[in-house]
Order: sequence, then structure tokens, then C-alpha cells
Amino acid sequence: MIVAGTFRKFVILAIYCVTAAYLGGCSENSTSPPEDTRDPDAIVEYDPIVGGIFEGDETSNFPDDIEPETGLDTSFKDDETNTLSDGVINQAPDFTMEKFSVAYEEIVSAFPGIDKSSNDFAEKILDEITNIPKSPRLLIGKPAEKNNVDRQVTDIYDIYTNLTPEEKKLVSRNPVKAFKSWLAAKSAVATTELLFGESGYKTRSDAFRHAYWNWLMSECCSVKWARAFANAHESQIPNNDDKRMDLNNNMVGRRVFVSNPSASEVEAQITLLNHNLLWLSEEQKNVVVGINYLVYLSPNQSITVFDDGPSFDDIYEIVFDGNVLGTTPEGESRTFEFSQIPSATYDLGIHCLKDGTQGGCGFKIIFEGAMTLSSGESQTPQIVIQESEVYNDQAIFPLLAAKRTE
Repeated sequence: MIVAGTFRKFVILAIYCVTAAYLGGCSENSTSPPEDTRDPDAIVEYDPIVGGIFEGDETSNFPDDIEPETGLDTSFKDDETNTLSDGVINQAPDFTMEKFSVAYEEIVSAFPGIDKSSNDFAEKILDEITNIPKSPRLLIGKPAEKNNVDRQVTDIYDIYTNLTPEEKKLVSRNPVKAFKSWLAAKSAVATTELLFGESGYKTRSDAFRHAYWNWLMSECCSVKWARAFANAHESQIPNNDDKRMDLNNNMVGRRVFVSNPSASEVEAQITLLNHNLLWLSEEQKNVVVGINYLVYLSPNQSITVFDDGPSFDDIYEIVFDGNVLGTTPEGESRTFEFSQIPSATYDLGIHCLKDGTQGGCGFKIIFEGAMTLSSGESQTPQIVIQESEVYNDQAIFPLLAAKRTE
């Protein structure tokens, strides 16, 4: 259901007030970062026809604010970056963001006046990490299975999954920004769960979570940091549509921030919920990095038309958005699977080509995935038309704001 107007903003503000505790308060307005932290190159006019770049292809047409899927740029340095060497960082034990956050808070509490951009502060955190397993604050349990496609995501960072080498370097040299990014991740997950009822995997909620996380990191720590840290997070993932989905949605979140740096968290959520949305079939392996869509991959989207009597001998032609999808077998159903669907309203026509008994063409329509009919339902009751007649309706592929069950 779409929540409209002022009431929708009130609902989202209430959600923000719950999640804003992670970021230090609840307000309609947010303080934008200094001008010199914004990346003017983050807005790029680049919106090709979807379906172009396949896995393994090479291109030189990527926009300036996003890299191709491999060789991601994870470099970052500003006035707060310390000078820890690779040797010192490599000697430290591998760690999760959960361990880092516990160590960070312990050192801040133990040394309240310490310079947080100093090597000393970072080294104390790395030393403290070695003691984390003894801490009752850290949950102990079975490691998450990252490659389980049916998993339900409860965090951007799996608690038991160590950081990538690129993340480890960025966290060690920029502990304050890393800690703020951890809080941003927690806030992004909490907001996603409240808006969608879940924080899923490859779903519309996944697309929103990644984009909003990057918006929050851009706000707290700069667009350049958000880009580097999000790229580092994806740096060890195989080159596939799952990875490219995340890269593209990360980029959208940063672009939304740069387009209006003074926006509040509530306004950012509304913007992302009403952003262009695109579903793509993983089987096509054609997620394009750099398009101005929030992209998701699951669940599949299809339309089924089947003969519903009275005698099962009719044939139907299905026309979608002015294009003939095909015809049903005589007296049988047929499912038409889509390869990509952008958020929009489409004309749908069901044409009775043959009424074998001349008793009327009875049929039903069922959508799988996020699409609905104009009624808002995903399927119709029995519809009866005569031979050569056309039943017309609309197929609606909704924006994230519809918040439909995925």
C-alpha cells in the first residue's frame, strides 16, 4: 500500500526517529558536511538502454563516479587519515566490524582525550581487538554462510565475517569514519526492516538498504569515503550480477546525496523510495553498473494466462506494452517470464483468438513477483469475453514506496 502525502512523511519520520538513535538524534534537518568533502563528479548523466554490458565484457564507457566490476578503487585519504603502514596493519589479526566497534568504544572510553586521527589511537584499537574474544559483549556463534542464496540478511556486515583486506586498511587508517559507517550500516538495516518488514537478499529491500547506507556514509563522512568503503566491501565478491547490483545501488545512494546534500534522512528515504526501479533476471547476466535505477534480482517477474473454461479449448494472445508476448496453447495456460521490468504502468491486453465451443472465453491472469493489475491485486477472478474481443487492463510495476511484500 502506498502511504500518501503528509501521512506518509509522518510515518517515515517516525521510522527515522527510531533509527536515528544510531546517528545521534531525531530531526527533520541534517547538517551537511563542509563543501570541500563533497564530490562534484558524483552526479553523472549516464542512463543507457538496459541490457548492454554482459559478464566478462569490457567497456570504456563507465561514468567517472563508478568503476567497472573489477579493479575497484578503494583509495582514500584526508586530513584525519593516519599513517599506519601496511606492515603494521597486516600484522594485526583479522577482525569483523563487530569486533572493531567493541574495541573502538573501549579505547574511546579508556582514553577520552586521545587524538582519534593519530597512529596511537588506531594501534590501541588493533591491540584491543586481540582481547575481544574474552569480552562478554561479543556474541559467539556459528559463522554466517555468505553464499546461501536463501539467507535473510540481518546486517550489512555479517557479525562473524572478517573484513576484506581493503576494508581492513581503510578501517585501520580511518577509525572514526569506519565507526560512523558501522553505525550507518546499523541504521540502514533498521530502517529497511521497518519500511519493508525485512532486510532481504537480492530483493527490493536489498536495493534500498545499500543505497541508503551509502547516502548515510556520504552524509557523515563524505562521498569519496562512501565510495571507497563501499567498493572495499565488494572487492572480494566474484564478478556477477549480485555484485553489480550492489555496486550500482551504492552509486545511486551517493548520487542522491550529492543531488541534495542538505536533505534530511527522512527526505533521503522518500527520494529513494520513489527512485526509478529496475528488476533484472540473473539468468541474463546483464546488470549494468552506472544506470540511474535501483536494481534488484529477486523474485522473478512473470505473467500467467490460463484457460478457465467453461470448456478448455480457447486460445489467447497476450499483448504487453504494445508488444505481443505470444499465445497460449489451446485450452492450456502459459507463463511469460520477463527479462527486465522498470517501474512503470503498462498496458495489458488479452485477445481471445479462438473460442472452441462458442460458449465464451473464460480465463484468469496471475502475476508472480511485484507486478499487480490496476486493482492492486496480483491475480483476477474468472474473466469472460467473446471470440475476437480484447480484455484491457494495466500492469503496474510499483516503486519501492509501494512497500509490497516481496
